[in-house]
Amino acid sequence: MSITLKITVAAAMAAMLCHFSASAYDFESNGLYYSRISGKNAEVKVDKRLAADGENTYKGVYIIPEQVTADGKTYTVTAIADSAFSKSQATEVQIPNTVTTIGESAFAYDEALTSITLPTGLKAISKTMLAGTGITSVLVPEGVTTVGYGAFQSCPSLHTVMLPSTLTFIDAYGFNNCHSLAEIYSAAAKPPTATGWAIFIGLQNIDLIVPASAVSAYEADGVWGDKATFNVYPSEDVSLSMTLSGTPYGSNWTRLALGNNFGYKIYRGTDLIAVTAADNYYFPITAQNVDYTIVPTNMLADGDPLTFSVAPAAVGTVEADRHPAVWASSGIIFISGDNYGTWTRVYDVYGNLFYERPSVSGEICDLPRGRVYLVCVGRYVTKVSL
Repeated sequence: MSITLKITVAAAMAAMLCHFSASAYDFESNGLYYSRISGKNAEVKVDKRLAADGENTYKGVYIIPEQVTADGKTYTVTAIADSAFSKSQATEVQIPNTVTTIGESAFAYDEALTSITLPTGLKAISKTMLAGTGITSVLVPEGVTTVGYGAFQSCPSLHTVMLPSTLTFIDAYGFNNCHSLAEIYSAAAKPPTATGWAIFIGLQNIDLIVPASAVSAYEADGVWGDKATFNVYPSEDVSLSMTLSGTPYGSNWTRLALGNNFGYKIYRGTDLIAVTAADNYYFPITAQNVDYTIVPTNMLADGDPLTFSVAPAAVGTVEADRHPAVWASSGIIFISGDNYGTWTRVYDVYGNLFYERPSVSGEICDLPRGRVYLVCVGRYVTKVSL
């Protein structure tokens, strides 16, 4: 069994390296590299520097735009290429709803990646798309029908997964080696077909919350009904008490802290603009006040809506380089930006303080491995996994 797993991981890594070698791009915009895929569309590609030194140097937070302009022409961003962020140090990625395709291994083995917002138009989670990342919770949007081969394999901090009512199929190794996985919310009335090897093998005591009318169907299913792996419960009402507090992020964005291993629907007026289980969501600052409605959700039930307002006068202008980029790699927490003298504190997710001192360098070493930490640089908080 272990030999099979090693071969599978090695094959996935080999495939990823093949994708890296084909990293041609057409233009760069605001730190992201793109290729034209038609006369009007573009896809995000791997950082061009990868071709020279073998490293993907994307790092920090990326808010991918809906449109990008090059050589006087505007393109709609509709795709993220194979391995675009793989083995990078991107910490958070917010993907616009114009994107309908995310390639194989797009974020694979980006250990610094702790949260992601997937687009509402996505139809499939591709092969090894988020394998080996540091994500703690993920919401798969409605419309997705398949979770591909090894899509979430070896995510050591993955705790909460929310699956849509449209999901019908999970391929082999889908959640293999995710030993922190504690709860799955599945909105599908019929248990998704889970075929192939090692989808949930070795995992235990996962709380599986499903529609009340579907409990018996899940309990009778050959995979979902395994009592050593799952405890099946009917859905219940959503109750979440939280205070919405935004902070400036650069001069063009307001960052709203979410988290709580929970999902959120975000509306502008009556338009659903995002569904996410990310730690933060980034709202554009415009010339006018904009009200958004934030609805906590677990994909089976919604909580009470909350209103969040973005007002230019209240947010002001902050230089982008004053916001630290925080990521982790090889057991070290890295902090970039001009943070000299700023108090830096590191907690685990249970509130235990592991590090506290004014920032004098960009590295924090010697913390226990295999844990999720909250890194507080002044008032800015980032979740990382070591």
